[in-house]
Amino acid sequence: MLALEMEKTQVKNFMAKLLKENLFDAFEARTIEILTTPRITIEAAAWNQTRPLVYEIIKLCPKPKQIKIFFAHANPQEIHTNAAALFLNLMYENDGITFTTATSQKEFSLEKTLNPAWDNFVRDFFSRADIKIFDRE
Repeated sequence: MLALEMEKTQVKNFMAKLLKENLFDAFEARTIEILTTPRITIEAAAWNQTRPLVYEIIKLCPKPKQIKIFFAHANPQEIHTNAAALFLNLMYENDGITFTTATSQKEFSLEKTLNPAWDNFVRDFFSRADIKIFDRE
């Protein structure tokens, strides 16, 4: 499991990529929580279908105090054959963004390659998108 943080200078650029581009379209949004006036929760939808709605909510409502998006890779077995689910959790709060990763196995295994495979994919994903992240202390 990774705990990552984004440089605060990157947040505005990242939010534009997240909400206006297809960067996260390979993911499902399992849960989206936006803490603004009102509090809004959206569950289980493909990100590419939900993204325009989330963009409009954020654009029209007062600046959110917090945004949580629990992403899951749409095709986890492309990353690892024993992957049942691969999660990338985004948390926006206090003008900063943090990420955590998590995995779920299809079958119990003592082999420990699933977590590193997913964590490496996530690091490469951000690197390819030119998004600077660092390990959270």
